[in-house]
Amino acid sequence: METFLWPGCASNPHGEPKVAVLVPGAGYKVESPLLFWPAEQLKDHGWQVHGIRWTDGDEPGDDPHGFAARAVEQAFAEAPRAVERLIVAKSFGTFAIPWAEEAQVPGVWLTPVLTDEVIRRTLTDTRKRDLLIGGSKDKLWVTDGLSATAGRFVEIPDADHSLQVPNDWRASLSVQVQAFTAVESFLAGSMA
Repeated sequence: METFLWPGCASNPHGEPKVAVLVPGAGYKVESPLLFWPAEQLKDHGWQVHGIRWTDGDEPGDDPHGFAARAVEQAFAEAPRAVERLIVAKSFGTFAIPWAEEAQVPGVWLTPVLTDEVIRRTLTDTRKRDLLIGGSKDKLWVTDGLSATAGRFVEIPDADHSLQVPNDWRASLSVQVQAFTAVESFLAGSMA
């Protein structure tokens, strides 16, 4: 894996910056819409944003949680020391949820893998403020039994795992705007 500073972010801000790390999905790059627009929002709010790219040979093997944890640790280690930290992750990247809980780093979890027992157990026990966004037609979006203390859940009707409405680009765009509006609200509220 490799990390990079998001275009337009100051590389040497004065003082300790707020640092956000973008974690891609298995086949979903950080430059794709669901991560691109939150990165732009963060940049506009003065965050230094660092993206992760998977490289040839990156394989989670039998430990997706450990793999995601190592990627996030490396990204934060390569970023400047931060006064505030945040993770924004899509799908596979949400395997970093247990690491974020241990490190007490809030997250914006886009289409999290809520069928994973380790993630479910972590979210059941958490008290930190997170934002979880998923679609009602996503088979991995299973919120039953998760505590309200796990953060704010935003379910988008008719959206699938890509936060799209199949065969309807206009509805898909509208769905994604709902997700970005929730992220904007989260940044303005819980991260103020």
